[in-house]
Amino acid sequence: MKNVVVRFALAGLLFAMFAAQSLAGDEGCCCAHCGCLQPCQKVCRLVTEEKKVEVFCWGCKSEVFCVPLPSDWGEKHCDPVCDTCSDKASQGISSEPKKHVWYDWLPGCGAQIYTKKKLMRGVTTVKVPSFKWVVEDLCPDCTAKCEPAEMAPSVDFPPPPLVAEQVLILGPTPASTQSR
Repeated sequence: MKNVVVRFALAGLLFAMFAAQSLAGDEGCCCAHCGCLQPCQKVCRLVTEEKKVEVFCWGCKSEVFCVPLPSDWGEKHCDPVCDTCSDKASQGISSEPKKHVWYDWLPGCGAQIYTKKKLMRGVTTVKVPSFKWVVEDLCPDCTAKCEPAEMAPSVDFPPPPLVAEQVLILGPTPASTQSR
C-alpha cells in the first residue's frame, strides 16, 4: 500500500513539473541575466574568468651528513635460542635449540662531514586571466545590454562559435528556404 502511495506522489510531481515547463515555454524562457519570462534566444558570449595554474620551481637544498671512519669488531656473543618451545611466540611449533651469534660494534675514532645537494621541487599557484565561450538564453533587452569581455588591444581572438540549436529556435533561415 505504501509503495502505491509513493508511486502516485512521484507521478503527480512529475506531471506538475512537465506542466510548469510547458506553461513557461508558451510565455518564453527565463533570461539568464534579468530572470524575466520573455521569448529568448541562445547567444554565445565571451566570458572572462580567473584560472589557477600551478608553476613548478626547481632548486637545490644542501644537506650535511657524517661518514664514520672504519669501525672494529668487538666481543663475540653466542646466545641459545629456541631451547624451550613452550613460549607463547612458538604457537605449538616444535624445533631444536639454535645458536644466535652476533658481535659488538666498536665505532671508529671519528667521522668526516660531507655536504650533499638534493634536488627540490616547489609549487606556486598563479592566477591568470582566461576566456571561454558560454551559451546563454537572453531576452532581447539583455542581448543589447551585455558587454563583451574586456580584452587587451594586442589579443586576437576568433569569432563566436555557431550554436546548433539556434536553427531550431529561430526556425529556417532565409537562405535555406530560397534553395528549395
